[in-house]
Order: sequence, then C-alpha cells, then structure tokens
Amino acid sequence: MSFENYTDEMLKQYIIEAKKRLGSRLAIPAHHYINKDLVEIADFAGDSYKLAVDVSRSSAEFIVFCGVRFMADGAKVLAGENQHILHPEPAAGCPMAEMIDEETAEKAVEMIGKVCDREIIPLVYMNSYADSKSFCGRKGGAVCTSSNAEKIVRYYLDRGQSLFFFPDYHLGHNVAQQIGIDDSLVVKVGRNLTLEDGKNLKEGKMFLWDGFCPIHQEFDDEDVLLMRKNYPDAKIIVHPESRKSVVNLSDMSGSTQQIYNRIAESAEGSVWVIGTETTFVKRIADTFTDKKVLPLKTSPCKNMVKLTLRNTAESVKSVEDYIAGTGSLKNEVFVDKNLVENAKLALQKMIDIVEAP
Repeated sequence: MSFENYTDEMLKQYIIEAKKRLGSRLAIPAHHYINKDLVEIADFAGDSYKLAVDVSRSSAEFIVFCGVRFMADGAKVLAGENQHILHPEPAAGCPMAEMIDEETAEKAVEMIGKVCDREIIPLVYMNSYADSKSFCGRKGGAVCTSSNAEKIVRYYLDRGQSLFFFPDYHLGHNVAQQIGIDDSLVVKVGRNLTLEDGKNLKEGKMFLWDGFCPIHQEFDDEDVLLMRKNYPDAKIIVHPESRKSVVNLSDMSGSTQQIYNRIAESAEGSVWVIGTETTFVKRIADTFTDKKVLPLKTSPCKNMVKLTLRNTAESVKSVEDYIAGTGSLKNEVFVDKNLVENAKLALQKMIDIVEAP
C-alpha cells in the first residue's frame, strides 16, 4: 500500500482503522506541539513528563511516538524488552538537546568540582538525548521537565548538594529565581567550558549550561510590552524556557501541560496571550473557542511539524506488515545498551521524586 495519493482525511481514517485492527498491541503518544490531526487520534497526549510516565506504563507491543527524537529515545529507554518504539520522522531533532553531550557534561562537572566545595549532582532537562540522561544516572542525578524542575532542584539542594543543570539555561535560571537562590550562587557555564565571572563559585548552588530552545529564545521584553498595550485585559502566560526577564514581565509561567490546563480551567470570555510554540497555541485557540487566545509571537517548531499524518501512517503500516510477516518495522528506535540502564535510572529517579507522597 502506498499513501502517495492519500488526502489527510484518508490518512487519518487509515490510522484509526489500523488502531482498531491492532487493538492493545499499538499505542500512539503525541506531544502537545504536534499538529492537531495527530493529537486527535493519539492514545495519549501531553508534555514531555506526562508522555514519559504514560509510555512507562504502557503495555503496548508497538509504540509509534509522535514527538521529536529525544522523546522517542526516552521512550525506548523506558520500554520493556518486548516493546518496539517507532519514530515516524528521525530527522525531527531538537537543537537544544544537541548543544551538549555526555562527554562535555562530564568535563563540565569535573571543572565545577575543582572550584566548588559542595558535591555536584548533574540534573538534565528532558530535552536531551540518552547519553546525557545516562550520564546523570551514573552520577546519582536525575531527569527533570519544566513542570517538575522546581521540585527536583529542591530535592537535591535540601540535601546540601549543588547542581549542574543542563542543557537549558533559561529554565534553570527561572527555577533558581522561584526558589529564591541568591544570584551570586547561580553560575552560567559557557559552551566553551568557562564559568561566569563575579560569582561565588566556591559556594555556588546552581551551575547552568548555556543552552536554549530556539523557539522560546525568540521571545523578548518588547513582545510582552506590546501585547500588554494591545490587549490590556489579557493574562500573559509563557513557558519557563523563556528568558527570565520575559517570565518576570508575564503574569505567570508554566509547562506545556500547565498552560493547557490553565486555559481549560479559565473563565468563559477571558483573554490569554501565550508564549510558546505556535502550533500548540493555535490548537488551544481552536479547542477553547469560548476564550480569546493569542500567541505572544509566531514561533512554530521546525522539527515538530516534521511529524505528519503521512509518515505516521507509514510507521503504523510497517507494524501491520511486520506482524503479517511481509515487511520490517520502519524507523524503529534503538538506544545503545550501554546507555539504557543509567538513563533509565535517571528517568525513574525523576518519577520517584515527583510522585513521592
């Protein structure tokens, strides 16, 4: 079967019918930033934390993961031996995740350890590849997401440990502010492995890698001030991957899931300006038509849009062919076995900390 001449509606119908044929053997998770046609037919949708938990609890034999590559890698790390993870578009990467690797993270921790008297624990943002997660696992650290970063940072600081937080500088900076860490104890670690001058390195509490999300990096103070002027009754909510100054000028910040929930629970007729990925903002606007929802700035993720109904249908079709013995799985995800055990430790540490009573 070729999908070359299929319309979007035909592709959507094929996936729906294939899901019925495959039943519990197939699961399709979708990130919030994926186009709404895929989200509508997904088995579960959410931000990176919700999807990590949902995938870890899924018993489906085949998981077609609609998200960028680091998410599919994470799903493979958490998958059981009998589970196959397929990623419809391997070219859908993440620039932030590519700003650091395991070797560089290790060098950064060694460098920090030479100048800081406190024990250094690596904490990696979910937007990272398996090697970075594995590094954290073997060093006693964890993974975090934007929805749980504050809780996990507190967990380690309460134990008298300091953190090397990577790869997103802005998220780490915003969390440090929320917790109330003195700015002199928050140190930027340059991508050329240098430490920010004028800081208290000896007692530093958070050492932040100088990485960023190109989408959220685009938002600046002027964007917020302009929307304040044009929509004075609006509430402005931004993702914490945005610059600290942008977060401070906004009414609130939150993870993708928290933004979705906040709009869902808001009053009819309320006006919202949202600073995050545009595809997601548009879907919120189309879903909650009783509210006025506007983007802070047009900023689509160039990688998330690579996940389409067509390449998802091709992955699902490969599952049917594989089961029938007439073909192989398309774009199956594999992670080096040497990385899986420690990466799984870091992911499980996140879940244990967040879901602890």
